[in-house]
Amino acid sequence: MRSPLVLLAAALAAAALLTAGASANGSPYSPGLVYGYPGVGLRDDGLRYVAFGMPKSTLFAVVRPRDGRVLRTAVVKGFYGVPLVAYDGTAGGLSGNGRWLAVSSYGPHPGTSGTTSFAVLDTRTFKPRRLAVLDGAWSFDAVSPDGATLFLTQHLRAGDDPLYRVRTYDVRTGLLRGALVDRLEGESDMGGTAVTRASSTEGRWAYTLYARRGHEPFIHALDTQKREAYCIDLPLELRYDRQFALGLELRDEGQLLSVRDRSGVLATADTDSWKVRRAG
Repeated sequence: MRSPLVLLAAALAAAALLTAGASANGSPYSPGLVYGYPGVGLRDDGLRYVAFGMPKSTLFAVVRPRDGRVLRTAVVKGFYGVPLVAYDGTAGGLSGNGRWLAVSSYGPHPGTSGTTSFAVLDTRTFKPRRLAVLDGAWSFDAVSPDGATLFLTQHLRAGDDPLYRVRTYDVRTGLLRGALVDRLEGESDMGGTAVTRASSTEGRWAYTLYARRGHEPFIHALDTQKREAYCIDLPLELRYDRQFALGLELRDEGQLLSVRDRSGVLATADTDSWKVRRAG
């Protein structure tokens, strides 16, 4: 017979399926975390992994949207949420093979004292594979297809002119020294706001479009398998608010990345050469 706690968890997860959408508290420096449905999932299996805040712990559940069935639940000590990776509500944290789920806490404001916590959970049991506590303001960015590597954003400055670095975290050994360097321009410091993301089918590539005040938007192309990053400037002279209307779409079996708004495709980038062409 199931324990009362497990029954309560299942009831909460099932009830979440009936709500209008997920809830997120937000963050002064990142898209934040999401609690409740829809959580995060893969394209092929139709399952969703969701989190619910509880006193001193987090309840995790796997749900099947087509019939609302709760497949399994577990309680993990500590406060965690499913990470959002862009301000359009795109969630992340699930490895491409579906075996691992990276979750995060909120951290302090950049420049103030405090820590940010992360956990890598086995999606079959929700048992932690790795727990990490880092000094300062951090957020989740991406995970490798096999769940062995996390990419975390270290936030150095918030506000209208944000500054941050992408760091590599090996699940076995911990945080690696040095920031991830853009292989096109040799820079490690970044600025901008994550608008939207497109990912390759197997989860190896994470393409994030960033908006910037007073500058053109750019795409951060992250190879989570080789631990390499490329920043691609877009030849689009758009106001900052208009950059938030942009979307990304992978085409031609991942060989072409299109940037579009409601009017259609504005530019395309070749994912092999990184050459960008403006539409029209």
